[in-house]
Amino acid sequence: PATPIIRKQVKNYSKFFRAKDRRDTVKKLNSNISTAAQMHLAVMSALCGNNDIQPNHIVRSVIHAGLDLDTNSIYQSFVNYGADKPFWAMVAQATGYSEGDDVSLGRLAIHMLLTAATRTMHLDHLAGLDAFISTPHQAWCYDFVSDWLHSADNRQLYDVARYVEEEARLPQRFSQLAVEDLVDPEVFPCINECLLTSLMKEISDHIIQVDTIKATVEKRRTMVWYDSVSSYYEGLLQVANMQAFFLEHSAGFHTVEPHKIWKEYTTDYYRMDTYYRQFHLCFQKALKISNSLLDDLFKHVTEKVEGLYSHWFLGQLGQNWSDAAAEDLEKYGRILEVTQQEDFYQRKVAKKDNRVFVIISDAFRYEVAAELAGQLQRETQAKVNLKSMQAVFPTITKFGMAALLPHKALSVELKTGKTDRLAVLADGQSTEANNRDKLLKAADKASVALKYKDIIGMKRADRQALIKGMNVVYIYHDTIDEAGHLESSIFSACDTAIEEIKNMVRIIANEWGGANILITADHGFL
Repeated sequence: PATPIIRKQVKNYSKFFRAKDRRDTVKKLNSNISTAAQMHLAVMSALCGNNDIQPNHIVRSVIHAGLDLDTNSIYQSFVNYGADKPFWAMVAQATGYSEGDDVSLGRLAIHMLLTAATRTMHLDHLAGLDAFISTPHQAWCYDFVSDWLHSADNRQLYDVARYVEEEARLPQRFSQLAVEDLVDPEVFPCINECLLTSLMKEISDHIIQVDTIKATVEKRRTMVWYDSVSSYYEGLLQVANMQAFFLEHSAGFHTVEPHKIWKEYTTDYYRMDTYYRQFHLCFQKALKISNSLLDDLFKHVTEKVEGLYSHWFLGQLGQNWSDAAAEDLEKYGRILEVTQQEDFYQRKVAKKDNRVFVIISDAFRYEVAAELAGQLQRETQAKVNLKSMQAVFPTITKFGMAALLPHKALSVELKTGKTDRLAVLADGQSTEANNRDKLLKAADKASVALKYKDIIGMKRADRQALIKGMNVVYIYHDTIDEAGHLESSIFSACDTAIEEIKNMVRIIANEWGGANILITADHGFL
């Protein structure tokens, strides 16, 4: 409208309006400009390249361009076209930040982030920083920071938050606070480091507050900067789980009957193996990202973990098992009242009326199978059962693989040559990999022994041809045991094995129409 106010603003921005593209941009942003404030917002938004004239988006664009006024291209365009003073007037109104002519984008950032922090942090914890805080403008600053924090371009905010932490010496301040005082604030990444440092130091001092650790991880897991330190948090969660298990069983392991120890392991004790494995997976991930403030502390935590697992759990449970099982092992070579691996083919394969698929994963121990069963239960419509059986002795590949094949009797034979070695025989026949297909066919002609690595690389039609007309399909999988021989990480191999086996299950169900799938192992590992 041709009002004195608008005419005055057009005159003030005459340099800006000389270019048609800038005039067109303003028109697109707001075709109904009727006040000076709207004119200022439209010009600033056009210079920022924004799609609207929201003050918070203007401020974000300016800070996004850098905290140095002299090198900030957007701010310098404000100066060039006379929009700098309106910008600071808008900032003062929205945030409460005002320093006359001595303005600074860095101090503005400190002002906004600290003012926003007062929403989730007690003012007493920011004592001495009052000059950077405007309580009446808390809502605007909190909404501004929160919107940016949860936007797709929050990486720049991370750098700004790190700048504010350093300038305001926040790590030194926050490190003096209790865990419960730090668990809610989200904007500053250093809070994660302060929380983790506090929890790790307590663990190193043999103080493991299970409920505190679990509640802290649960709370922080939903916050924006969590991913960069998630391996540390998730590792501590496993320490808390291990400590909770220890407290549940602090009296030790004293069961006398071996089959009852077996049941206790398969229903309860195996969880400790899972916690230990998950901790080390987190530890391995942490080594790859390397946070100089946390790495050494996390390594001290591993000492506590090893004490709980190797010395207490394996030591005491192992001794209990050895004492309880000694008589059965001496008399029978096995534990009575426990299902035996040697009976697997007759019990689980031969008695099936329909086609059966058997996946044998080398060294796939019980607790990893428990995790696989849980994932299959959640991810498929299948009925999933988890059971256990005792492996033959000694529990190594050549004996375990032989036990899973059809046979009436197993025996060993000394093979002489350049190096002497024991061979395991099933009814006098070799059970080595190249003879397993023959042994399966001797029990049921419509049987085949396959390797996972061969199957997975084949085309669908070729895979289909392999199992056509077959009643029994054995599939050999070797990810975990192979990692052990290569001295790779067994624990990460377990995760890989779970994913590969789930993939094999999908192939069997979707491509081969398999409805009866058995997943087992020749032996486990320590």
